[in-house]
Amino acid sequence: MRPPANTRRWKRYPVDLPLGILVCNGRSEKVVRGLATEISQGGVSLYATIPLEPGDLTEIQFEKPGKARIPAIVRNRTGYFYGLEFITQLPS
Repeated sequence: MRPPANTRRWKRYPVDLPLGILVCNGRSEKVVRGLATEISQGGVSLYATIPLEPGDLTEIQFEKPGKARIPAIVRNRTGYFYGLEFITQLPS
């Protein structure tokens, strides 16, 4: 049996990258620490102990350089592992 074809738009790269996830509750916002495990030009897989659901909008804050924030949408969740799609693509 052949493995399924890879239909992803961008190559994924394994990482061990600390990051922040911006959480908003309507009145306030806070940054929760997380750990990226894979990244591509179009999104990131991460682990974070926060209750996000598919469809939630958030921002990912990379620590270096300059604490850049990238808007993202939660596409899938398994426990505390999340797949997020960047709303604006990372530069090549």
